Amino acid sequence: MKTKTINIYSYSELSKEAKEKALQKYREYNQEIFWQEEMLESLKGLFKNCSGISLKDYSLGEYNSWIKVDFTNEEVENFTGKRAMAWIENNLLYNIRISYYGEKRKELRKYGSYYYAGKIKPCPFTGVCYDEDLLDDLLKEIKEGTDLKTAFEGLATIYQKIINDEIEYENSEEYIREHFEANEYEFDKEGNQI
Repeated sequence: MKTKTINIYSYSELSKEAKEKALQKYREYNQEIFWQEEMLESLKGLFKNCSGISLKDYSLGEYNSWIKVDFTNEEVENFTGKRAMAWIENNLLYNIRISYYGEKRKELRKYGSYYYAGKIKPCPFTGVCYDEDLLDDLLKEIKEGTDLKTAFEGLATIYQKIINDEIEYENSEEYIREHFEANEYEFDKEGNQI
């Protein structure tokens, strides 16, 4: 039997060349988008909290994303301007605002200025920041004069942007370094993970 001894390094202890190799290998083999399920749940949560519309079909990812929606009243899909904002207020925003009545309102007051009656709850669908991204984009499109159907189906574009931003961040040196350190990855002298 033969015994070999090797030195083990943390990421911060590697040479510049070894760090580059470790980063490159991580990028090659990591194909997972860590928050993708939460992103999809945020989108589904928006439709779940909106009356009068349903998510009929979708294909979402980093390329060629699309969404098909179905309104219970076909007239509504062409609403723009004030009519569209009124519909959004009555069918979506009303459902996610903090109630003016009841004990829940008093309980939430202790959390500060983001939690008062009439205010839309932060991250109202799932509690994840993607809720805000989708809701903000939907409201922005409607305020700019987009009809309801186009605005809702346009959420595929913001979803795709969120995915691509997440992929870019997850491949950044900062993210990978933090990932290596948090999970206590170990490397040999050349930057190969052990």
